[in-house]
Amino acid sequence: MTTKTIGFIGGTLVGLMLLLQACNLKSFVKFDPPKDVRETLDITEKVSYDDADKIVADWNSYVQINTEALRTAVSHSEESYAVLHQLTSTALETAGGAAGGIPYGGMIFGLLTGVTGLLLPSPIKKK
Repeated sequence: MTTKTIGFIGGTLVGLMLLLQACNLKSFVKFDPPKDVRETLDITEKVSYDDADKIVADWNSYVQINTEALRTAVSHSEESYAVLHQLTSTALETAGGAAGGIPYGGMIFGLLTGVTGLLLPSPIKKK
């Protein structure tokens, strides 16, 4: 090898190293988020590993916001259930106490509560 060849190879390597150092290598790596994440975050174009941090941050924000909304909805349902349960219990106690003064009141009370139970929707979903 001559000095010119060694110089050319060395210069080419140094130039290539400088070029690669200036490039964003993350943009060359393909990143394929799961289908549900793509649909939820409305990602339609191809993305690279360079976009991964932003996608993860957007996903975490989405999960946090919706988890809080779900907790709020459950809390409201629990409050509604507690009020409904209290009203039902009070009504049954009152009707049960008054049924003793009516002839055959206990049987009528039992029959009415049984029919009411049949009319209420089942908590088990039917397929």
